[in-house]
Amino acid sequence: MNQKTIQTIQRVAKRLSKKYAFGYYDREDIEQECFLLAQEALDKFDSERGNLENFLYVHLSNRLKDFLRNNYYRRDFVCKKCGGEDPHCDSCQRRRWRFLQKKNLVEPIDIDHVNCNNESNAYTTYNLLEQVELEEIFGLINRYLEIELRIDYLKILEGMHVPKHKREIIEARIIEILDEHGYDIPK
Repeated sequence: MNQKTIQTIQRVAKRLSKKYAFGYYDREDIEQECFLLAQEALDKFDSERGNLENFLYVHLSNRLKDFLRNNYYRRDFVCKKCGGEDPHCDSCQRRRWRFLQKKNLVEPIDIDHVNCNNESNAYTTYNLLEQVELEEIFGLINRYLEIELRIDYLKILEGMHVPKHKREIIEARIIEILDEHGYDIPK
């Protein structure tokens, strides 16, 4: 790649970055993304069909629209199974979960609303005892939870979707384990 090509890519990337910056992706991030996409696109360029700048502008604009759509926007969705009416529909729950994950990635965090209560973050004797007890509980669960339930248990810990009937089985087994080891769990 020669210097003229690099300058052309930079010029197109600067123009497009103004239009496609969003969320955590500021102009510099979009310019870097353009540069990477342009390097991939150079193999497809045919000088007989037009000039490089026009080709890059159209190609990068289309790729950035895809990038923006895949990372930010979601069209309204009507579930084929339930029509969007059933709040317990697995398909709708997965879609909502994916949408929320992407939404959380692209929305800036308001630093003023991030747990301003410093006392709750301080390590006090109570918090230390509570942490030790939680570690004991997780240790018991890890030691005694059957292997066939472990994958779904780990998914629950990661905030991933697990069908309701499997969650109920895992919760019942965890209550049994803790009850066997002297923990008083309200039912």
